[in-house]
Amino acid sequence: MKIHDVSVGLHSGMYVYPGDPKFSLARIKTEEAFISSLSLGTHTGTHIDAPAHYFENGITVDTLDLGCLITPAEVVTSPLMPAKNCKAVLFKNAVSLSLETADALLLKGVRTVGCDTPSIGDDDVHRFLLKNEISIIEMLDLSKIQDGVYQMIALPLKIEGADASPARVVLLDDML
Repeated sequence: MKIHDVSVGLHSGMYVYPGDPKFSLARIKTEEAFISSLSLGTHTGTHIDAPAHYFENGITVDTLDLGCLITPAEVVTSPLMPAKNCKAVLFKNAVSLSLETADALLLKGVRTVGCDTPSIGDDDVHRFLLKNEISIIEMLDLSKIQDGVYQMIALPLKIEGADASPARVVLLDDML
């Protein structure tokens, strides 16, 4: 079994979406050990959007269905559409999804959509996906991943009431 870490690393000076809080990490020495103080937005680096990102009473990241985030996922190079019957699709070299593509994914039964860009699409695409309880994973690093089917494990932090969360996302091959 090979484990592919497809998360981007968090570091000072990293890209953040315009207007989002910048990432910072401060290491603090206590009498007995070191601890770190962390400051970042919920959409920093590889992250998972929950419906609460666009809807006031939407599902928050701590209550997402983890079954949609630990599942077989098909990696496809944009603009190809998935050929397999997976609940998750991850787009390489992603371009913004159109509403038509988002609707086609919903009709195929896709429950999670991911991309290697800062945003899966415009506000209308976000609203459509999240209204239909399709989780969104953004800012993946798929540069070394071949198209195909992998077992995906994508876990958000259990931040109560949050609209999104940074995540560590791995793809396992030879598992299916």
